[in-house]
Amino acid sequence: MKKIVDLSKIEELLNSNVSAYAISKDTNLTRAVINRYRTGKTKLENMTIKVALKLQEFYDEHYIKPTISYDSDEMIAELKEDIASFGDFECWAWIKKIDGVKIYTNYDFKESVSPLSTYEINQAKENGEQFEILKAKHLLELLEKQNEIL
Repeated sequence: MKKIVDLSKIEELLNSNVSAYAISKDTNLTRAVINRYRTGKTKLENMTIKVALKLQEFYDEHYIKPTISYDSDEMIAELKEDIASFGDFECWAWIKKIDGVKIYTNYDFKESVSPLSTYEINQAKENGEQFEILKAKHLLELLEKQNEIL
């Protein structure tokens, strides 16, 4: 059987919070070897195929990527009511990135006469959030998708 080394899996494993001990225990590689790759003392491109295959096998058998879900039920219900009352309006959407996934956490009407307040902007920044301008129906689609496990 032909085996192919996937460096992206190995990099993801080495950059994860899986302990060197756990990897060592299952791969029979020493923790020192694992830590040299993690710290960059030994470059990945200098890794032997034997070591690469052991790490990749560990990844394939044990490493589970984190999943993210975000309960958007209340926001979806509120947005549906607003769309029914006001149509497909433009809105500010609050965004937070969690593990590289864009999560919509809030919204407000985008009114030219009353932009976001300084307080809202500062609160969002403190929470690590940003803003995007979207049409309400598009935001609704995104929220419904986000309500599933991402």
